[in-house]
Formats: sequence, C-alpha cells, structure tokens
Amino acid sequence: MLRVAALGIALGASTLAGCSHSAYAVRSVSSIAADNVGKPVSRLQEAFGDPRKIDQTSTKWLYVWFLPEKPAGAPTGFHGCEMEVTVDARSQHVLGYSLSNIGWSNCRDVERRIRVAER
Repeated sequence: MLRVAALGIALGASTLAGCSHSAYAVRSVSSIAADNVGKPVSRLQEAFGDPRKIDQTSTKWLYVWFLPEKPAGAPTGFHGCEMEVTVDARSQHVLGYSLSNIGWSNCRDVERRIRVAER
C-alpha cells in the first residue's frame, strides 16, 4: 500500500513539474481577446493565425477571425465562433472585440492553445 501511495505522489509531482515548464496554455477565446485589449494586434495574429478578412478605414481597422468548432451532438454543418476585433489604424493596438456564435457553437466554450511568456 505504501508503494502505491509513493508511486502516486511521484507520478503527480512529475506531471506538475512537466506542466510548469510548458510554454503553452489552453484558454477560452473570450479571455484571450479580453486580455489583449490595448495591446498590439500582432499578439492575436500569433494566437489565431491570419485573419479571414481585414476591413480598413482611415481611423480603425476591423480584423475578423473564424474559429471552427465541432460541438458534441451537433449536426453536420458550419459551427464555430466569429471574432471581430477593432484596431487603431495608427498604433495597431486592439480597441475592442465582439464574439458571435455560429451554428451550435458557444464562443465561451471555444478554446485555443496560446503561447505564454516564460518566467
């Protein structure tokens, strides 16, 4: 019994040690977008790749990403989350964002793996 407990503790410690040095984290799309308001849009491009579309005016740009998702129990079709991000044209910093559910997806449930700063 003592060996089983010691093995469990050792396995748990090695798992935690492996996770603490990871350069990536899984977070919801809404928290990623909220954390990047006021920061350069390049951070979102790094997290989500190239946007599907960019609309430009003289004062602001609108970046649009579609994030596909396959919800459990959803019929075959077009499901995901659309994220629209407003960016200042001069500074290229994020001013705000909006999320739209497409199909059976719920944007709060859509998660992405992002790179985190190492300490």
